[in-house]
Amino acid sequence: MTRRVWLLTGLATLATCLAIDVPRAGAQAAWNEGQGHPLKGVWIGTWGVNKTARTDVLIEMNWDGKVVTATLNPGAGGISFTKAELDHTNWSVHLETTAGGVRYLIDGTIENLGSNSRSIAGTWVQGNQKGDFKITRQ
Repeated sequence: MTRRVWLLTGLATLATCLAIDVPRAGAQAAWNEGQGHPLKGVWIGTWGVNKTARTDVLIEMNWDGKVVTATLNPGAGGISFTKAELDHTNWSVHLETTAGGVRYLIDGTIENLGSNSRSIAGTWVQGNQKGDFKITRQ
């Protein structure tokens, strides 16, 4: 009887381990395919030099399995960032480019990482203006 109990306990433990690992493997596959990448999606918010002078912004970010790409206000007048990076050790985001003689430098940190409506907040430099920003994934 003791041998049977040990066998059943071992099988139950194995089943539990598989039940935990299979969803995790699925999440990893989604990450690898870019579906679950923390930056992928459309982000909407504002930036400004103070609390009253704010400008609406939309940033679209994508992940091709190797690199992050980002575009500010996509469309005919959109500005593609030449550098888009995520540091997963502290969930910081860095975007930069120069367009029309204006330098854009955006540094922020992802807030509410586990949420579908996560945000990025930090500093925004556009030309000679510096302010803060917050964008939320839609």
